[in-house]
Amino acid sequence: MPSKGFPPPSIASESNGGSTQAAQQVVVVAEPPKATDHPAQLLSNFLDDLVADESDYRTAKEYLGKDMNAAWNPEKQVTVLDGIQQRVLPGATSTRMTIDVSGHEMATLDAKHAYRAASGTLVHEAFEFTKGAHGWQIDSLPQGVILNQVDFQRIYESVNLYFPVAGQSNGSAPSPLAADPIYVRSHIDPLTDAADGLLDGPSDWLGPAVLPGFPTGTSLGGGNLDVTADGTVKVHFTGRSGSLLQDPTVCDRMAAQLFFTLMQVPTAQAKQAGQPINSVALYQGAGTSSVCTAGTNSSYSPLLSASADTSYFVDANGHLRSLDVGHEHGIPAPETVPGALAPPQAGKIGGFAVAPGGSGKVAVLSQDRHALYVSTLTQQTAPDHPVLTSSGAQGLTTPSWDALGTLWTVDTNPASQGLRALVGETLVPVTVAGLQGTVTDVRVAADGARIALTVKNGDTSSVEVGRVQRSGTAAAPQLTIAGLLSVAPTLTTIKSVSWADGDSVIVLGQSAGTARGLSAWEIDGSSALVPGPQPLSPADASTVAALQQDSKAPLLVDNSGADPNDKGKIFRLLPGSSSWTLATSLGAPTGGMLSYPG
Repeated sequence: MPSKGFPPPSIASESNGGSTQAAQQVVVVAEPPKATDHPAQLLSNFLDDLVADESDYRTAKEYLGKDMNAAWNPEKQVTVLDGIQQRVLPGATSTRMTIDVSGHEMATLDAKHAYRAASGTLVHEAFEFTKGAHGWQIDSLPQGVILNQVDFQRIYESVNLYFPVAGQSNGSAPSPLAADPIYVRSHIDPLTDAADGLLDGPSDWLGPAVLPGFPTGTSLGGGNLDVTADGTVKVHFTGRSGSLLQDPTVCDRMAAQLFFTLMQVPTAQAKQAGQPINSVALYQGAGTSSVCTAGTNSSYSPLLSASADTSYFVDANGHLRSLDVGHEHGIPAPETVPGALAPPQAGKIGGFAVAPGGSGKVAVLSQDRHALYVSTLTQQTAPDHPVLTSSGAQGLTTPSWDALGTLWTVDTNPASQGLRALVGETLVPVTVAGLQGTVTDVRVAADGARIALTVKNGDTSSVEVGRVQRSGTAAAPQLTIAGLLSVAPTLTTIKSVSWADGDSVIVLGQSAGTARGLSAWEIDGSSALVPGPQPLSPADASTVAALQQDSKAPLLVDNSGADPNDKGKIFRLLPGSSSWTLATSLGAPTGGMLSYPG
């Protein structure tokens, strides 16, 4: 789960800068003000110092008057402009001057460093200068930091914070951890910044769907984060946080949150002599023995798939088969799933979803897609009744399953609620706040905290990502999807969507007048700052499948082209590769319905 940073990763995998990136890093030294400089030059130098390698902006603050030095909060927000223009406003005198800074707003980071894309509106900010005995100084300026887009891409990188999902309904099982992307300064101390961000709590957008995991006011303090030569991060907590470590469940969860957050930060501090972070150990106060530790095998791991190599598809005879796609050379023959998935009257499989996390549960649609059944990969007796039915002409859409045990689908019957959710065999009410249009497909993230909806509005389709808020009681749960974000704004036709690395989706779609292709989209909107869709060799692909949270799993597509010689073929894109290769030919299936668990 490496950080994305800039330039962006390929669709198949994400680059990990690591120690190589750190070794090539250029150090930017801040320049203090000169008493002889004119305000325009002082402002240029001040803006340059905002991107220098200083954690506390101490040199930049030398440009400010005494009162402003104490009042200015650079951590309030970051405003990203396409470029920065300066203009001296009318009314300047020999002792006072105002300079307007303007540019088109591309994005902002809030106080928690959560990214939000902006509309490109032209914004203006005023910097007021006063001349005193020691020259000109800034005595009024906007809160936060203003950067141009190029500098933002150079000095900031994306890091996922991990928080436990709130309101889970699957008993005593550990809550999955949901990714919450923020941006940290890669040239300072991104490891500590990421830890501080985690302790500050989730972003405003994700907050209603997750639990913070740490008591309010918890902080690392000075010298509380130590990375050993063997890749262990030692974290010492005091006060209330330290006492909480005595609860094994709380301690394990806190350690897991820190581990999965810190392990994907590409910084020299985290990669001593090429050794990545492999564990986090929590200590109470100044104790020398850890209270608990966490690593990749934590029960709270967001790596929810039982096997990174196993995908599934429906063959020409309508049978579910598994395909081991992870081998670099030579793919074993597909195997037929032995379980009895549906009663004979259901006919061939019309759609399916294998549950993530290794439970073996399978949801399958009847051939006419009017009935949904739940079974397992090995169950010997077919289910005798559907858990959900539809009387709509198109029936139910391909289901999607999260690790909390909630099964999602869309009922195409105009008289129905549209989006449907099942916990066990209980139909749970779903409210979609702020929806404009009709939901035509659904893909839930494995953690169950985020969900991607394909929405039809007039002649165009869009991908809207929302957070899943769980409320009610265990006997009468309720689900609300809120905070919808449009994540693929340039696409007008959506063919298939798959969750990728925890904070992004892969979309198979096209814009008006263009060929169908694949594109990766960050759910926070930061895709606007990176290159667009990549070309897709099998141009008639109908389904895309990515394995969330595992960048080692190949990206898959199946082909539904008009040419019988191509129909039903599966193509894969291996991590680090730029070319698609044929994985296997499936004869002539009715669609392939390719999918990883989820």
